[in-house]
Formats: sequence, structure tokens, C-alpha cells
Amino acid sequence: MVRRQCVCGAPLHGLDTQGPQMFGFIPSSSLAHYNYDCAFDTGVTLPGGRIFEHCLTCGAMVLCEYPTLDGSLRGDDPLITYGPGTVYEQCDIASVPVTYRSFRALMSSGVTGGVMYSQAFRTNLAQLFQTDEHHMPSWKIAKDAMLDPVNNALDEWWYASIGRNFIVLYEDSQVLHIVSAWHRIPGTAIKNSDIVRINGLNSDPLRVHARDTIEMAAESELEIPDERRSVLGIGNHARLRLIDSGIRVGHIMRELASWSSPDALARGVRLFKDDAVSQLTDTSFGIRHAVVRDGDTDEQVDLLMRHDVVAKVTCTCAAAQAKHICAHIVAMVLDIARRYRFRIVLPKSTDDNAPRTLTRKRGAHTDIDETMYGHYADAIDVMREHTPDGPRYDWLTAYIEPFETPSAPLYHVEFLTEGALAMHNVGYCVYNEVVLSFVDLVINQGDKDYARTLRHYGLDKDVSIPILNVDTLDAALIAALITMIVYRERRNEGYLAECLENGIIVRLLKRMREVDGDEADLI
Repeated sequence: MVRRQCVCGAPLHGLDTQGPQMFGFIPSSSLAHYNYDCAFDTGVTLPGGRIFEHCLTCGAMVLCEYPTLDGSLRGDDPLITYGPGTVYEQCDIASVPVTYRSFRALMSSGVTGGVMYSQAFRTNLAQLFQTDEHHMPSWKIAKDAMLDPVNNALDEWWYASIGRNFIVLYEDSQVLHIVSAWHRIPGTAIKNSDIVRINGLNSDPLRVHARDTIEMAAESELEIPDERRSVLGIGNHARLRLIDSGIRVGHIMRELASWSSPDALARGVRLFKDDAVSQLTDTSFGIRHAVVRDGDTDEQVDLLMRHDVVAKVTCTCAAAQAKHICAHIVAMVLDIARRYRFRIVLPKSTDDNAPRTLTRKRGAHTDIDETMYGHYADAIDVMREHTPDGPRYDWLTAYIEPFETPSAPLYHVEFLTEGALAMHNVGYCVYNEVVLSFVDLVINQGDKDYARTLRHYGLDKDVSIPILNVDTLDAALIAALITMIVYRERRNEGYLAECLENGIIVRLLKRMREVDGDEADLI
């Protein structure tokens, strides 16, 4: 069955879909984007690959026909449970069962993992490699580009897990940071005849215990409050605005002063202090939306985060439409920092009337008038062999306040029945957004060779931290210990929660800040 109309009544176009509403999915099991140097368009034609059409009216995902290179039938495909025409309704992240929120649960679930991308990602990738969408790089090359931190603003691709009942998009597969989710609408599923036959031939006695078969709300429609539906709709439209007129940033949110102009920074600080930011909310696809009151005008601001980096922003004001970071974006970033208790580093003065100078310490004070020298100021510092001030580990110590006085619980435990006939439950630890951001940063910026660093200090890779005198540790050892905690969480789920609960991580971070020094002005 091929749908020409969504459940909401909007028209659908199937494989003829073009633009940001087309989503391609390539499963990891095909190894298309890991090992084989196959053509970009070949990925979704391999077993398990598929294409979805995102309804721009209601946000639903509709499974299209199985694409093939020559138009022939797909053949046996045990990775596909339901056929073309199945509709997945966009739902709140809170509705996603623990199956998709825990490494232990996900690894034993039987769901299909892979990469999902939109047509807009193809456009971004083509621009990166200075080609067109008919001459795309292979998936092996695309994968390297996706994972390169330099391309953190190369958005519109996600890690994904697709089960019988849910589609879940992640910002990072190593962290399981969920950004969007959809739930299958009962009654729209078209059973795949091939999988019925394959399952009949499957003699594995444990197949009925797959976690995917006992997903929450498997056969009933989810109840999504109208208010949350509205927020998800805002996120879908915000995504289109970011694609159409977004400003690429590619910088860490806490380094706001480095990617906004002094005028926008000063005005944004005033708006923030006047409580001009309202309706700040997490929508979908990792996008945050806010309304900023500026005089008699309400400006709509959208911000996309990827891996703790501001990938894209947009605002309805004239300055942002002209591709300039505006005061409304600045105010929103400061409000996000206030919500999650992050500290934003600001210049010594954000007063419009104050002279803008770059003060550096090297023996005596040296003032460089930035208005006179412009971009040459950095060159002068280089010629003087100046080492920039500021902590080296501020990306870690910024989490002291969010962990010590969190605005919401840092984690909670959910339970999932172990097997269809089992008499006991298994608990899984689910972390909130702040902790997931911390894990993401440590994995990407932490000590990759932490085990060797620990051995250098005569410590085992699983050393018990309470036996150490934290007040005497240096920065390199602290960084290695923090990285150890994060990686140990993968092997021993709940260990990170234990370290948060007993204050070990906060103690390490405070010692890190003490060693590093922290002299910047903060808000």
C-alpha cells in the first residue's frame, strides 16, 4: 500500500519527495556508512534501508516504498517489520520507553540502529565538498565528514533507532541524547509478508524475548497533550526556518562573546536582565525556541545545538535575516544558561559607552585598542609570543553549578520487565540533558588515552576515587579520572549516577577549577 495522503489529510509524494521532508535511513547492519565505500544513493537501497516522508502539516513520518536501484522488488528483508504506508506519529521524548534510553536495554532490544538524514543534509554535504547532489561523495567519505568536529554545523543528520513501534533520533549514539521521536499509529501498519515467513523459519527459542516486542504502548495510540503537540509543531517549523535562513555558528554556547558583536552582546545582556525572554522551550530535532520582547515587538528565536555546540540560529528580526547575530539571540543564550545554571564568560564591560580594549597580562599591562587595529590585535599577541589567558578546562568546570545545584533531577531509574515470562524487573539509569551533554563533551574532548595517563601515575584504570586525596591531584590526572568515570558508565550502568550522588565528580571539578584558575567575568 502506498499512501498519497497523510492521516491528517495533507498530500504525500512518496519516493518523489524532494526537500527537507525527505528522510533516508541506512542501518548500521548494512555497514554501508562504516566499511563499504558505496555510493551515497546506494545506502538506502541495501537491506534494511528505507525512506520516510515527513509530513510538514502534522509532523508524522510515513514509510515510503522500499527504494531499489533498478525498480525491482526488494526481496526478503528481515529488518523490515511493517511495509510502505505505515504512519508514525510525532510524540514527546518523554513517551520514549527505556528500550531506547539505556545502552544495556538498547543493545539487547533487537531494534535497528543506523543513520537518518534529510534532503537538506545532502545539500550541506554537497556544499562542503563543492559538488552537486548528483555527484555526492561515498558514504565512507561522508561518515568521516559527519564525525569531524570541524563540521559540527553540518546538521540534518542523526543517529537513529527504528523498532516495531518507535522511531528515535539521537544527537550522539555514544550518549543516547534523544532529540526527536515518533510512535507507530495502530491500524496504519502494513505487515511485511516476507518477515512473517522469515519469522516462521526462525527456530531461535529466545526470539520472543526481544525487548522490541514489549515496547511501551505497543498496540495503543499515545495520548499527546495538545500543548505538547503545539510545541512539536513549533519545532518542525523552526527546523525549516533554520534550513532556509539559519546563521551557521559552530561555536560553544558558553563562548558567546567570541561569536557575537559587542553591540549585540551589550543589547542582549540588557534584554536578558529585563526578563525579555519568554516561552523558552525544547521543541524537536534538538531545537530550542524562545520569544524575545524588544520594545513593542515579539521576535521569534530558534537555536539548534549539536554536541554542546551552537550549530545554527535564526531570528525574525531584520539583523538576523541579514545573517548577523542579533541581541535577541544573545538574550536567548543567556536565558538558556540561566535555566541550566551554566556560566557565560563575558567581556569586562558590556556597556555601549565603554571603550573596547583587549587587556593582556605579561609582566606589565598592555592595552590594545581593538577599534584601531581590528583583527590585527591577535597578530600582535602572536608576535609577542603571548599565551592567551583563561582556564584550559573551563568546558569541564562549567558543570560545577549544574551538578551541585541542578534545576531538575540529574537522573532517574526506569524499570523494564526482563523477558515476556520473567517475574522480575531490570532497572535502567536514565540521565537528563545536562548530564548527557557532559558525557558528550568528555567523550569528544576528554583524555582518549586515560588508561595510560592513570598508569603513569601508578593507578589502575578502574581505581577507586574515594581512596585518593583529591585536593592534591593535578589537572591531567583529574581529566583522566573524569574520562574514566564516563567510560566506566558504559560497562557498569549507574556508576556515573553514583559519582554524582556521592559528590565525587563535583569534588574533582572543583579541584580542576582551583588548579586551572578562573578570573573571567561571568553572568
